[in-house]
Amino acid sequence: SMKHLLLIPVIFISLYSYGEEGRLNRESNDYKYTSLGVHVTETEDSGFAINLSVALPGSFYVVLERKAEGIDYKAESYDKVVDSLRLGAHKGIGDLIGTVSADKLKIKVKNLFDVFAEVGIKTSDFDGERLDFEGDDTHASFVAGIRFGDSNGLEGKIFIDASKEAIVSDTGNPVCLSLDCPPYDAQLSDDADKKLGIGILYNINHRSAIMIEATTSDVLDNVFKIGYQLNF
Repeated sequence: SMKHLLLIPVIFISLYSYGEEGRLNRESNDYKYTSLGVHVTETEDSGFAINLSVALPGSFYVVLERKAEGIDYKAESYDKVVDSLRLGAHKGIGDLIGTVSADKLKIKVKNLFDVFAEVGIKTSDFDGERLDFEGDDTHASFVAGIRFGDSNGLEGKIFIDASKEAIVSDTGNPVCLSLDCPPYDAQLSDDADKKLGIGILYNINHRSAIMIEATTSDVLDNVFKIGYQLNF
């Protein structure tokens, strides 16, 4: 189950980071929010993703992302391109909570992991003239989660993506008059998609990292992602 899968990276990274403490002379929670990543994705068909994250003053950062993947619907195959722009904020859990008081006992919470949240917009586009998008193709994008582990070695990420998805569906509306047109179009899903993602990133050195990520979805196919990240 997904709950059991969540335990695997937590245990694995906790054990690994204990032995790798300080290998890159970083604080263990020095997670990089300025990076450039290139990834290969696998759903029904292969695709790719490029994302750029830039740290801003304070605890803020901005994320630009482009994902392109193959979509199979009935007898047709399409390419779906999704562009996202999100503003993020992150904080160590210790900085967020501070000191917990219970009776006369005060406990200062350590920054064992980072909490992050990102909000913005994304646009979805399907290739070819034979698909019409119903309504506005720009919709909200919201991602939140935690980053944990050791920035000197293995890091982990668990996140939720709770935005709507553009899907191809058969609405029964004719989309064009030509006989070779498919009688279906693209539209936004009725409800927000609840995606749960798990990622592992290994810092090879100060600049280079490799990552793998798996994401479940209520609306789309599950996604597996593997790629390279350049940290700044």
